[in-house]
Amino acid sequence: MASGRSSDQPLVNVDQLGDSQVAVVEETPHGTLAVGISGGEPFALSNRCRHLFASLGEGEVAKDGCLECPWHGARFDVSTGKMTRGPQGAFKPLAGAVKATTGSRSLKTFPVEIRDGAIWLAG
Repeated sequence: MASGRSSDQPLVNVDQLGDSQVAVVEETPHGTLAVGISGGEPFALSNRCRHLFASLGEGEVAKDGCLECPWHGARFDVSTGKMTRGPQGAFKPLAGAVKATTGSRSLKTFPVEIRDGAIWLAG
């Protein structure tokens, strides 16, 4: 991972993503981001879950291509930042209410591309 102040910067090498297909990247012009690959396409979005502010970069890309929160399993569409599924587990009975109240505020997304084996923040 590289840090820099340019709006066009490498964020993470694709081969560093591992099985989760996502990583936390700090020190970007937009703060800390969750950066990864979903369906062969790179993504970068706000790192904090709308539910209880878990680090989404510590989650994983689910089989449906959404980014899953590591704490309670809420899922986010990586292209829009919209919550597609509310929290699970003990929160599952409240998942619809959480999605309705917090899911209306999408995560911020940022333009990225793959170059030289890395995901770059596009300027």
